Amino acid sequence: MSDPILTAKEIAAELRCTHQHVRDIMRGKVAGVPVLPHLALGRKLVVRRSSFEEWKKRAETGGIVPPGSKDDSVGAVN
Repeated sequence: MSDPILTAKEIAAELRCTHQHVRDIMRGKVAGVPVLPHLALGRKLVVRRSSFEEWKKRAETGGIVPPGSKDDSVGAVN
């Protein structure tokens, strides 16, 4: 099973924003938006497609984890 790697530019095209805004989201610089998990390859930041899809779900709900979900546990990052 393949999990494609996306660049900041590819994510920006999908979100209809600039790649710099995506990089700011990756670095936690956008208030009220959860950090986008990424891999740093030197200066290049990339994201797994599966991580991006999970992030979109989390961002869409405002970072609120529904009770009883797999992330609703002691020590889970919300």
